[in-house]
Amino acid sequence: MQTYFECQESIHYRQGHHVPTIIETIANKYISTNPPSGFTFRTIHPDTCKQMEDGRSDLNLNTSFPESPLGSYGYAYAMVYSNQETVTEMSLSCYGPARIFVNGSLFYRSTMADDVNVNHHKLLNVPLKRGWNAFFITLIKTSSGFGCRFGSSNSKWFPIHFLSPFQERTGMGGWVYALGNVPHDYTDGTLPAVDSLEAETGLDWLPRLQESTSNSSLSTLFGAHSGKLAYAWSSVYLDEDSDNLLHLQGTSDSTIQLWVDHELVVTSEHGAFDVTLTLSAGKHDIVIESTCSEKSWNYHVFAEMNSTSLDFRLPVDIKGTRSPWLYLGPLDEAIEKPASIRTLYRFEPQENVYWKSAEGYSVRPYLENELFAKWNYPLGVTLYGLLQAGRELGRADILSYVTRHIDACTQLYAYAKWDRDTYGYPAINHQLVELNMLDDCGSFGSAMLEAYATNKNPTYLTIAHTIADYIMNTQERKENGAFYRQRDGEYQTNTLWADDLYMSTPFLTRYYKHTGDIRCVDEAARQFLLFKPYLYIPELQAMSHVYDFKYETATYVPWGRGNGWVIFSLSELLAVLPQDHSKRPELIQFFQQLAEGYLKLQGVNGLWHQVLTDPTSYEETSCTAMFIYAFSRGIRYGWLDEITPYKKAVTFGWEALTKVAIDATGNIYGVCRGSGYSFTPAYYKEELGWILNDTHGIGIVMLSGIEFLKLQTRHSYK
Repeated sequence: MQTYFECQESIHYRQGHHVPTIIETIANKYISTNPPSGFTFRTIHPDTCKQMEDGRSDLNLNTSFPESPLGSYGYAYAMVYSNQETVTEMSLSCYGPARIFVNGSLFYRSTMADDVNVNHHKLLNVPLKRGWNAFFITLIKTSSGFGCRFGSSNSKWFPIHFLSPFQERTGMGGWVYALGNVPHDYTDGTLPAVDSLEAETGLDWLPRLQESTSNSSLSTLFGAHSGKLAYAWSSVYLDEDSDNLLHLQGTSDSTIQLWVDHELVVTSEHGAFDVTLTLSAGKHDIVIESTCSEKSWNYHVFAEMNSTSLDFRLPVDIKGTRSPWLYLGPLDEAIEKPASIRTLYRFEPQENVYWKSAEGYSVRPYLENELFAKWNYPLGVTLYGLLQAGRELGRADILSYVTRHIDACTQLYAYAKWDRDTYGYPAINHQLVELNMLDDCGSFGSAMLEAYATNKNPTYLTIAHTIADYIMNTQERKENGAFYRQRDGEYQTNTLWADDLYMSTPFLTRYYKHTGDIRCVDEAARQFLLFKPYLYIPELQAMSHVYDFKYETATYVPWGRGNGWVIFSLSELLAVLPQDHSKRPELIQFFQQLAEGYLKLQGVNGLWHQVLTDPTSYEETSCTAMFIYAFSRGIRYGWLDEITPYKKAVTFGWEALTKVAIDATGNIYGVCRGSGYSFTPAYYKEELGWILNDTHGIGIVMLSGIEFLKLQTRHSYK
């Protein structure tokens, strides 16, 4: 039996056959490793270089320096933070000659082929150290252009956020760029340090820093907009040893209202105001609503405690601003409950209004962690597993964790679309916003709908309608209606993947459950029967991973997880498909055929292999878990006629998982990383290795344990 650790370190050695404790240990491990940290909020200058549709930064200096002569030098500078030492693939396209310095050393010099074709993508494997990494690009203006396009080669899956260098811009997002005062080409060792003072470089870096306005200069921020409204948000802190008296006074040129926490304490048409409040120690939020008069909507407000001036403070953590105030506006109408604006998860989509700092910089959320507040398909199945674990274990805290993750992804959906339109590419929820393939929506959308069954969050259902419309009306299909991947210009052009039955049909079944739209479950049933002629291998009773229409052939490689997705998803469909549905008998027969084939392919140690027909390929955890899940459901729901061999396979497989693939602290081993496809088994066996605690497998393992537990406790075997 393959081993990832000593047998004494396995969860089976510590917990034996106590399935609930095993599931709980896995859930606890995942949540403790990935706390609910959410987004990082940073300021960004409105004149920053925009991103392109592919997520790369468009560093086109001709836009900022159109009058610069040929031969001019330009510079672009930014930082990237990496949590670990790694190598990341980036893409460069040149308007003219470019040199890229990484952490002070020349990394790449553009070639003639690069310089003459801006549509050419030069892929660069860039080494990143743990911590901050400096990217300094020198550029030369030619008649072809001045600048480059640079960033992640796959922003959807591996976004890279470039942040501003220099002490004065600490925490801000975006590149800075400058025109050289002399035709000086930087060399190794002469680059300005990222933490140096900008003024010391001798260059005029754009976009220029702006001075912070006073706490009330709305005219400077928004201009004159008679009758419009704006909101300001800050906070004060009262010490434990104070007398708890907060004294607020000031003047206004226009109508203002002022709230402390949820209480309206000042209404002033014009002139002075003065109020004293008795408050508890700690943080208190200040919200001011101002209505613009014909000339101005400025005001001034001061705070005192014990006759000593009290500083206002940022009410939330914003990187890249020195001001304690945030501003929202201008708006046509007043917000019904102004105190409700005290959140960075509020966006006014009808008026395209989001928070600004007092310098006039936009506040922008960035997703800077790997596994929380992120929307992608592996996390969809992970959250589904956690959700079912929370229910099975009666753990409200696990359920809360799942909903907090989904809430973070969905609350700012409207903002994320605006973010894409404003900056060229979204800084959060990339896949949901791009929505151009089934990977982007079906898996996470399915988990979202499963959570909706509990919390009835209306935002979930609104987004589900968008996803359903995409799958039913926009997703690419072959002439017979089968989902496939058109993906022109990519390696996967014109292919059909077994994975996409999981990326589509579980969502459609849940959407049917919540809306009653029978067309969706009809479509799910149809897709299984459309995929079968392309991928089914009758002699194995298993599925090829991919059908490639470029060659009009299947790959004939029965990849473990690809097959797992199929029978897992078919079990999800059969569990809700109406008993009198016309396709049900044919689908149950398909389930039985697959189950019989997979049963024969179970490895001698109880796990299934990465390539199902190759016992020398590694024993793979995620497909093993999905076969356990599907077999258990087939027994419980009565889809399998002879249950004894499947009962043995499930018990054998689950015990093997707990001995080989799960250690005592809940780490999951042997989960194949995200895949491409190939016509040769060697790719899956030798190149497609496993990753510790990969999210393609954590949720599936918990789900298989839950189904195994249900089988043990809620089924009488024939």
